[in-house]
Amino acid sequence: MQARPTVPFTAAHLRSPQLKGVATLLVVGVLALVGQAAARTYAVQQGDTLSAISRRFGVSVAELAGANGLADPNHIRYGAILAIPAPGAATPAPAAAPAAAPATHVVQPGEHLGGIASLHGTTVEAIAAANGLKDPNLVVAGSRLVLPPPPAPVGKGPKDLLARPDRLRLAPRFDHWARAYGVPADLMKAMGWYESGWQNDVVSVTGARGIGQLMPATVTFVNAQLLHTKLDPTRPDDNIRMSTRFMRTLLDSTGGRVDLALAAYYQGLKPTLEGRILEETKRYVAGVLSFRASF
Repeated sequence: MQARPTVPFTAAHLRSPQLKGVATLLVVGVLALVGQAAARTYAVQQGDTLSAISRRFGVSVAELAGANGLADPNHIRYGAILAIPAPGAATPAPAAAPAAAPATHVVQPGEHLGGIASLHGTTVEAIAAANGLKDPNLVVAGSRLVLPPPPAPVGKGPKDLLARPDRLRLAPRFDHWARAYGVPADLMKAMGWYESGWQNDVVSVTGARGIGQLMPATVTFVNAQLLHTKLDPTRPDDNIRMSTRFMRTLLDSTGGRVDLALAAYYQGLKPTLEGRILEETKRYVAGVLSFRASF
C-alpha cells in the first residue's frame, strides 16, 4: 500500500497472553541422576513473582534466585525459563567468570587515532597507552588496536553495570545514537538495561533479540522503512541504533509521550493508541522509568 506503513509489534506482542493466546506452561522434569533430585524448569507466566514460584515448588526465594543467578529477585521476565532447585538444596557458589578478551579495532584505510577514539568513546592518549604507540599520529591500516575500557561514570548506571566493563563500554554508543535521532539517552539506556541488561546475546522465547530485544518484524521494518539499509541486530551497535531509531518513531507517533512510546515498544503501537494498555505493559513502563534516574 502507499499509505503510511504499519508499525509492527515489538518484543512483547508475542509475550502478552492477550495478544498471543493461551500462555504455554512448561514444566520439564524427571531427569534421573544418581544422588540428585530430578531437574525441573519453569516458564515464567504473566503476573508471576519469585515468591509465588518459590511457594509453588517448595523452595526459598534465595534458593531460586541463586540457582538462576538473579541479581534482582524482584525483577523476573515473562517467558524466562527458571531452573527449579531441589527443596533445601544448597546453592553452589557461582564459578568465577573467565576474563573477557579485550575489545579491539582493526584500522581501516584512511582512519586516524582521533576518529577511532571518538568512535569507541575513549581518548587518543588511552589508545596509545594501551597499545604502546610512540607516535599517535601514525597508525597502520590493517593493524589491530586494543581498546581500553571506558572510565566508569561516577554515580551513573546500576551497580551491576558498573561492575561489568564489557557492557559499560556500550554507553558511548547509546549516547551517540540518542543524539543522532533526538531521543533521551537515559531513556534508551534504561530501556536497554530493563530489556536485556545490555547483553546482546540474549534471545527471548518469542525471538526478540539483543540489547533492545528487537522482534524480527521490527528489524525488518526499521531496516526497510526507516533506515533503508541492512543492519544486523546481532551486532551491539546496530541493535542499539535500530532500537533508538524505532523509539524515535514511537515518540513521534505518541506526541512525544515517553510512557506511551514505551508501552508501544512493549505491546505494539495500535493497541497503545487505542488506549488498550495491558497491566503487564504498565509494569514494563514503570520498570523502565524507574531505571532512568540511574543513568
